[in-house]
Amino acid sequence: MAKPISKVLWIVLAVLAADRLMKAEDAPVAPVKTLLKENRLDEASAICKQYEVLSTRDRDDRFACAWVYLRTNQFDPAQKILDEQKGNAKLADYQLLQGYSLSLQKKYDEAKKVFEAVLESNKGKSAAVSAQELIAEMYESQDKMATAAFLYNLVVKEDPNRGQAVWGLSRFYQGQNDIRRCITYLEQTTKLWPKHIPSRFLLAKIYFAMGPEYSEQGFVWLKDSYRLNRTNPEVLEEIGSFFERKNKIPEAVKYWQKALSIKPDLALSAEKTKEYFNQTVKQLFDSEKYDAVLEKLESNQSLGNTPDMVLLRGQSYRALRKYDDAINHLRTYLRDNPKSAVANRELGIAFINKKLWNLAADAFAKAVVQEPNNGINLGWYAYSLEEKGELVKAKELWEKAITLLDQPDQIERANRKIATIEKRLKKQKAAQNIDE
Repeated sequence: MAKPISKVLWIVLAVLAADRLMKAEDAPVAPVKTLLKENRLDEASAICKQYEVLSTRDRDDRFACAWVYLRTNQFDPAQKILDEQKGNAKLADYQLLQGYSLSLQKKYDEAKKVFEAVLESNKGKSAAVSAQELIAEMYESQDKMATAAFLYNLVVKEDPNRGQAVWGLSRFYQGQNDIRRCITYLEQTTKLWPKHIPSRFLLAKIYFAMGPEYSEQGFVWLKDSYRLNRTNPEVLEEIGSFFERKNKIPEAVKYWQKALSIKPDLALSAEKTKEYFNQTVKQLFDSEKYDAVLEKLESNQSLGNTPDMVLLRGQSYRALRKYDDAINHLRTYLRDNPKSAVANRELGIAFINKKLWNLAADAFAKAVVQEPNNGINLGWYAYSLEEKGELVKAKELWEKAITLLDQPDQIERANRKIATIEKRLKKQKAAQNIDE
């Protein structure tokens, strides 16, 4: 068995504790009591709603529906059933319902008295085991897990098929990092509750945390969770993470996107979707597939309008010689990132191609301030000044650029520019001498 995993998996329980994660694929056919026993609460609730319309008077069905309503936080219909069944107030079933209702209202002392009374008067009967189980649940709701686990153990010894007790013990042992017993009780929970997603999802998380050698076992439980509910966002997110570990990134992104479409505040899915989207766009850009870059950015407006992507959009338009579009997006980026040397240089190049020499020189000057030792910036700045007629300063910049450039072709170009400027300066001086 692998080393115990971190207690951080309690986060999973916080996310998935609501048993309403279950979703019925088909119309329920089992009676309410069976559905209740299997914790298929959504299906049971649907039948109970039908009973309300049909005005069923079957006592057992009404009690079962009261349990369903209480376990799904539907207090008003549950109380309605308790009120209509007051004639049966001496029955253990009624008293247990009453006690559970009090515990949900955090009236723990009152609830405990009710449960203990049922225990005392029903020794050796199923009602006493139910009371014990409900007392354990009450302690668990107060974060007294050790006490709750002690009682759950007693319940399971009396009746191994008590789902709530088995599920409670699995979570207790998970919190204790006793993974072997945690897994044992989780697997038992899945048998008792055949449509219960949290137990299956937690098994998947545990196996994944135990290391790569347990990955396939984890995925079996993850697939089972997905089979039961194809729209559960946490399950979809975890499937994405599984595919990422398998280096199947397109599949991973697909499931993260599905998860976000259902629950937009999922941090991991949002982060991963953004990471791989940016990675894909940058790979296209580095491959000089600028049309593909723009197409990708347009296809996903939310991710395509982040600052980094706005800059790439501007650079792509510039590379495609769509200078007006380039200027628009580069200026948008620079509003929030005015010290970006790359954006200022790209903007200057766009201005140069539109022969807007003054604007180009201003942009290159800003790039030089941010990256004074970048020969490329100095070269572009020199070029814009040359076009403006500021030859002396342009020559100085080209001479400085040569000391920073490392590519032979760039150095050769700089030398040619210096030679050209020197010729122009000589002509200017000769013309001045003639005028004098």
